[in-house]
Amino acid sequence: SVSRVELRAASGEPVVIYLKRRWGRAAGRSWTDFLRLKWPACATAREWFNIQRLAAAGIPVAEPVAWGRAAGPEGPRTLLAVREVRGLSLASWLDRLTSGGAEPGPHSVARRALPRRAPRTAGQDRPCHTDRVSRLRQVPENLATSGPHSVAQVAAAVGKAVRRLHDAGYSFPDLYAKHVFLEDAGGEAPRVVLIDVSRLRSYTPRRGAADLAALHATTQVPPVRKEDRLLVLRAYLGRGAAEGDLERLARRIKSRRAGTRRIAGRGRDPHLIPARRVAPSGMVPLAEERFSTVDGGRLRMNEAFRPALQAAGLSTLDALMAFEGGETYRVGPGRRTVRAELADPAGAARILYIKRHDRVPWQTKIRRMLSLGDPISLAEHEARNLVRLIDAGIPTVRCAAVGWEFTNGGRGERSCLVTEELAGAVQADVYCERQFGSAGGRGKTAARRRWIRALGRLARQFHASGFVHRDFYLCHVLVRPVGADDCVLHLIDLQRMMRFRGGVPASPRGVPASPRGVPGRWIVKDLAALVFSSWPSPATFVRSEVFTNTDRMRFAREYFGTDRLSAAQKALVRRAVRKARRIDLHERRRSRPRFDRAHRPERVEGQ
Repeated sequence: SVSRVELRAASGEPVVIYLKRRWGRAAGRSWTDFLRLKWPACATAREWFNIQRLAAAGIPVAEPVAWGRAAGPEGPRTLLAVREVRGLSLASWLDRLTSGGAEPGPHSVARRALPRRAPRTAGQDRPCHTDRVSRLRQVPENLATSGPHSVAQVAAAVGKAVRRLHDAGYSFPDLYAKHVFLEDAGGEAPRVVLIDVSRLRSYTPRRGAADLAALHATTQVPPVRKEDRLLVLRAYLGRGAAEGDLERLARRIKSRRAGTRRIAGRGRDPHLIPARRVAPSGMVPLAEERFSTVDGGRLRMNEAFRPALQAAGLSTLDALMAFEGGETYRVGPGRRTVRAELADPAGAARILYIKRHDRVPWQTKIRRMLSLGDPISLAEHEARNLVRLIDAGIPTVRCAAVGWEFTNGGRGERSCLVTEELAGAVQADVYCERQFGSAGGRGKTAARRRWIRALGRLARQFHASGFVHRDFYLCHVLVRPVGADDCVLHLIDLQRMMRFRGGVPASPRGVPASPRGVPGRWIVKDLAALVFSSWPSPATFVRSEVFTNTDRMRFAREYFGTDRLSAAQKALVRRAVRKARRIDLHERRRSRPRFDRAHRPERVEGQ
């Protein structure tokens, strides 16, 4: 975690530092050190020494203040404190130029995020998404020269700074726009300062091209034109460079851009994510959430729910794990979820769901042993998935508290996740049976079709953002009514959710393009879970034929964003239906009564 702390110097002058704290060790870095026969080092120690190396080479970096390390039950605990850079990051500077961009919309039934193609008459211009880009490009024409520095001055300063870094013999693989700061040096050109230099490495021409490709991938916004990128490259090569050198460098960067697709999620500044400033419908923006660490670092509590939890005596991890009140909502192997109504001294009562884990599955134990990294608790993993969904603009539930404690060297754990109940929300299978079932579904064809399209849009954005749920049943989709004939869909139970964000995008037979390369088998599994949970089954609350095959085809067309499915898309639908039939057969076998040997009849002699 990174915190901004305001202090006072001995002279009374305010001093702002950024405190970076790390718990444990990354699994990927542990494997790298193991294969290179190196002693594993923490990231904050590497960054501390890298800052000193760059400062000795005359490259501006964030001024270090302190570094520390201590042993803990979850692995090493380290911290690094640096002074705040007085300036804007390159990402924030570009964001100011593009202020007024579009915001993600909610998953509303009455709102269509992907309009169908309308017939065009002769001579009519074809609608195109570049209309929004052209409107955004009109903004920086007036703003590019209104500030202290123009776009050309910034481009030249960034190119020269990268050149000095490479001439000093260093490569910076995290050369993202959020790690490049622009300080006003009092002259025409800004002073470029680098931060987060923990992954600094030795320079090679191939790595230098990768650095420029990373910078290119994180500055793909409308104000940055091709001419501005050429200014960066010309400043990087210097005045005496020939045109052929510029073309060769551009080709090398283009060849390395295929490996920068993963930067779409890692390289963007989290403070500039639109969903953190304007959250999905029914959610609180993450920029307004405040969490505090209590109980000796074992519990992180949302300040909005702290009065209610403290009034109920649930301000520690032990109290949450030993809580016996509330109503049992769901019980699973090694976990238990209860619904509790707590009085809030600051206002109305809070209805919370407390999900507790007291046993780790053996699959998780094996994965932790093979990762060589420090374990992540089941509750913390689900809490991180909540944040990822909100960043993607997908509605979910609000986190009130999360706590964990590892035992037996990380092989055991006690963890809990507390979330807030959505007022008036019901499970999707219950909602569909009530609204569209045989008892009350007559005359609601239009409402059923709107709901199916909303579910298709939710699944499309979920998969296109690089996520797979692995339990994508209708019972894990909450329907929250909004108004008379509208509702918003929320995703819950994200314990097994995964995110894919690396490498070249996969081509899972007609799946919507994802920049993070989701394998096709996970897409099929999610869609099959939705298909299975829409059938009448004892495993769900659907008891009647709520949906027809036409409704399922309508969902498929909305999911793929087309009026006519291609051959590859039809093949994907068939794979999902076959998988749904296998799930149904498995559930029927599980519900079949087993033969008990204790009640077997006695065998008669002679038979």
